[in-house]
Parts: sequence; structure tokens; C-alpha cells
Amino acid sequence: MKTIVQMRIVIHNFGPIKEADIETKRYTVFIGQTSTGKSVAAKLISIANDLDFMMLENGDFKGFVGFLAKYSIDFPFNKDTEIKFFHNKATWTIRKDSLDQDGEFESIWNTLHSKNIKKKDAYLEMFEDVLSNDNVDAVSNKMLSDFMQSRLQGKEVNLENFSDFDSRMMYLALRQANNPVYIPAERILISIFTNSIYSLLASETTIPDSIKRFGSLYQKAKSKEKMLDIDFMNIIVRFSKEQDTIHIANDDVDIDFSKASSGMQSIIPMWSVFCYSVNEYRRNIVIEEPELNLFPTLQVALIKKMIEKIGLSSTNLVITTHSPYILSVFDNLIYAYDVYSKALRKMDVEKLERIVKFFSPNGLVCFDDVAAYSFDDNGIVTYINDAETRSTGAYALDTASNETTNVFNVLLAIDNEL
Repeated sequence: MKTIVQMRIVIHNFGPIKEADIETKRYTVFIGQTSTGKSVAAKLISIANDLDFMMLENGDFKGFVGFLAKYSIDFPFNKDTEIKFFHNKATWTIRKDSLDQDGEFESIWNTLHSKNIKKKDAYLEMFEDVLSNDNVDAVSNKMLSDFMQSRLQGKEVNLENFSDFDSRMMYLALRQANNPVYIPAERILISIFTNSIYSLLASETTIPDSIKRFGSLYQKAKSKEKMLDIDFMNIIVRFSKEQDTIHIANDDVDIDFSKASSGMQSIIPMWSVFCYSVNEYRRNIVIEEPELNLFPTLQVALIKKMIEKIGLSSTNLVITTHSPYILSVFDNLIYAYDVYSKALRKMDVEKLERIVKFFSPNGLVCFDDVAAYSFDDNGIVTYINDAETRSTGAYALDTASNETTNVFNVLLAIDNEL
């Protein structure tokens, strides 16, 4: 399936970022040192894909700053600060004390906006009959699923023929689908309070909104799926109000979630929310550092499995990372896609069978669907895809391996001289 939503963001002198021109694709990966602006760019992409942001009135700079505060990136705007979002035919330009929106939304948004939906505090009143429908989730998900399938097949959906009830139901479904999912690096904090998330979220504790939203999604995911099978780790997680437990298949033992390793406490909430969001037709998922506390082989297994699920959905994925292994996985999947496509054109069944022993066809990645960006200490963001090698440029970033290899070669030369 091809990308439904693509956007471009241009950043000039905002926070740690001096210059960035980023086009998101089906898979977008930000890699670089700590404090170089990866999370800032990822959070701005989340904001730009939020329907509530799109509904800001022209000139509502304070409203935009409110979004920045929710993600804890409300850096001051200097006289030369500029952020530009390009989304379909619409453009937003944000400078100090100004927000200018120009162009047109997609036709479907124009139709939905014609329902005079202007302020989010009017949602409950306007959708009272929709929300009171006992079958609202099933109906809206079915409508959204049909809509997504039509879009993927290149078909136009004419909402003018919808009843008023149906159009509002579709609006709710699309609003949910376009509500971006942000999985923060601080997710392990939620793990600590795994059985009292509601109490934590309801407390007066000062917690960034992005973490609260993730905690709320995690609670919804746990409530909907009482069991989570993480096959690439050989574990099964069972959620309950009293206690979440992890069954480790290799040892045939159960452990309390609170006593699990830091790797498990990081990956379980992330995987739970990720799977829930894909199943709920969320169009944009952003994950900070999926590799947190994971051994390299598990990092590889995680990303492969993640891409398999994305391949069966209409979801776009943004990842921030410090790990070149993440990009290496993409490189292998891109190469596998090219080899698989070549074997398919030649109808070479034997070679196709050999490829699928290592890779699921759903988990292969087209080079044109990946965008990799390097964030440098000087505040410059660079597009690092290499069209000649059809790779993400991971080989050029693994400076740690290069350094250790060079040191080893020097020591080897000295040893040989002794």
C-alpha cells in the first residue's frame, strides 16, 4: 500500500534546529546525536498532522504555541524564526506572533468543514446523536475502513451523498484517524504506574501532555486487548486491573510486569499502543527511540515486525533514533524488495521461496517510500538517502564501528611489529 498522506516541513532557527527541509514519506527516520532536534522535528510533524491544528483560525499564533507547549517544545520565536508546513494544497507559515494559512484542504476536508465545525468545544453538542449511538465505534470504524480502501484504490468518495448523520460519523472517524499518535522516549515512566495510570493521569502531578496522551492510549489498548502476544520476543502479556503479568515462553514462567527488565518495560507499552493504533486506522505514528534498552538483535526483530504491520495498513511511521541498526534494517528490507521484485518479474518461484524464508512480502520496503535524515550538532538537518546504492546511508553513520575498527587495526599493526 502506498502512502496516503505526505507532508513537508521547513524549519529555520527554532530550538536546536538551524536549518531543516523535511519531506515525510511512508517511513521517515531521524538519526543523530542527543539534543540535535530529532524529537523537535518529530513533534512538529505530529502537530502538523493534527486536525485540531488544521482548524486553527488564520492568525492564531497563541493557539499554535499551545500545541508546542503540549509537546514541551515551546521554544521562543526569534525575529528570524520560521516554520512552514506544506500539506496537500495547503500551507501554514508561522513566524513570531503570526500564523498564516494559505491554499486549500483536500476536497474531503472542505466538505466536512462545510458542516460549520469550527471549534472543538462544540463537538459534543454537534455530535450528540452520533455519540449516543451504542454502535458508534463499530459503525465509524467500518465507514473509515471502507473509505481508506477506496482511497488506496484511487477512488473518490462523494460525501455530498452522505446523510447528515453519516457525514458527522465520518468526521469523527477521520478526526480519530488523523489524531497523531506520539510514543515518547519517557514511556517507561508509564510502565512504573502500569496498574494505576488513571490515578496518575488524574493527579495534579506535572507531567508533559505528550506523556499523558500516551498513557491514555496505553490504557485504551490494555482495555481493548487483554492479551498481547509479542512473538518476536516469545512472550505473552496479560493485562488485568489487579496486575499485569508476562509469560516467558522459553522458560515457561510468569513474572509481574513491575519486576520485568527495563527492555520489557519499554517495549510492551510501545508495542501495545503501536498495534492498537494501527488497528484503529491511525494514519500517523511517531515513535521516539524504539531501540531503548534493547539488544541489537531485538532492535532488528522489532523494526522488521513493525514494518510488517505497517505494510498491511494505511499508516505512516516516523522514528527518531540513535541506532544505525535501525537504518540497516531498512536497507536490508529495501534490498529484499528489489530482489523480490526482480524474481517476481522473472516468475522465478524457487528464488521467491528462498526470499520469503527470511522476509515476509508484507514487510518489504520500497526505496521511494523511505526518507532518512541526519541531525548534526551544528543544527543542520541533512537528507541522507543514497539513490545510487538505494540505501538510507546507514553505512556512513556508523562512526562508532569505524572508530573501533581503526583502533583495532592500529593495535594489530603494533602487535605485528613486536
